[in-house]
Amino acid sequence: MNKYLRDVATFPTDARLAWRTDGARGLWAELAERTFFRIVRSASYNLYERDLATIRHVAPPAGVEIRMLAASEHAMLGAITTRRRRALLERNVATRTVLVALRGGAVVGYSWWTPYLDTALDFSPLTLPSDAIFHGYVHVERAERHRGTAHALFSAGERMFFERGTRSCWFLIKSANIAGTRMARGRWGGRSRHIAQLSYLKTPFYSKRRLTLAESS
Repeated sequence: MNKYLRDVATFPTDARLAWRTDGARGLWAELAERTFFRIVRSASYNLYERDLATIRHVAPPAGVEIRMLAASEHAMLGAITTRRRRALLERNVATRTVLVALRGGAVVGYSWWTPYLDTALDFSPLTLPSDAIFHGYVHVERAERHRGTAHALFSAGERMFFERGTRSCWFLIKSANIAGTRMARGRWGGRSRHIAQLSYLKTPFYSKRRLTLAESS
C-alpha cells in the first residue's frame, strides 16, 4: 500500500490509541508524522554511555511485573503501541530485545534494546563496542507515569545485559528533555559520560546532519 494511503487508513485507530496512552503529545506525534514531518523534520540529541557496573536496582511499582517479551508475543504491544511505531519496531525484530511492564497481565510499558546503533547514527563514524548494548526506546502509558515504571524498565534491562557480560549501555536523549538529561548524568543512578551531540534537518530537497563529539570522548 502507498505510504500516504496507509497513513490515512491507520490514523483513526492510531490517534485513539495515542490519545489514551500518551495524551495530547501522543496525538500530535501521530498527526505530525503523517503531515508536517513528511515535509520537514529536525531534531537534536545527546548520546550517552552508562557504565553498567555502577547501576543500582530499581524495583517496579507494586502490582507491576517486568519480563522479556518473546518474538511470538509482540502482538501484545498492540495494547499500548500504535501501528506506525510497531512497524518501526518490527523492521529489525530479530536483533531487538523487548522488555514489558505488565499490570494484571496487561502491557502498561515497554522498552527495546539492540546490539547495533540506532539508524539516527548511521551517518556517524561511531561504532558500538562489542561489549555494549544500545537502548533504543522506552514508553509507559500516561496512567502509569511518575510511579517509577520507566526507571524499573531501564534497571531491569541494564541488569539483565550486565549479567550476560555487557559492560555499557549507549542511549540517545533529546536535547530538550531536561528530565532525561538529568537522569543520563547520573542523578537516577549509574555513572554516565556524554559521548556526542547530533542534530539533523531533513526536507524533500535538502538534508543536513551534524555530529559533535564531547570534549572527553
